[in-house]
Amino acid sequence: MSRDEAIQRLRSVETEIRALGIVSLYLFGSTARDHAGPDSDVDLFGELEPGRIFGWDYAGLPRMIGDLIHQKTDFIARDGLHPMLKDRIEASALRIF
Repeated sequence: MSRDEAIQRLRSVETEIRALGIVSLYLFGSTARDHAGPDSDVDLFGELEPGRIFGWDYAGLPRMIGDLIHQKTDFIARDGLHPMLKDRIEASALRIF
């Protein structure tokens, strides 16, 4: 999936993604760099509505977002980004909403 297609798909389902408890969403990784291959997933991070998502609900977010955009997806909460990688990931990320 190209970067532009990923952005378009994600923005087209913003309401549905927000309904999952995600208040901001960013694209990073190979798709953000427009270097994704046919087997690449869409890497996302975002901020969650405080007190809304726990345990299995959090674990299910990648699948739920992937179902919405018809592409395998990885999702991590922004505060869960590895401290040694966080600055580099955030600097290269594209804000979706």
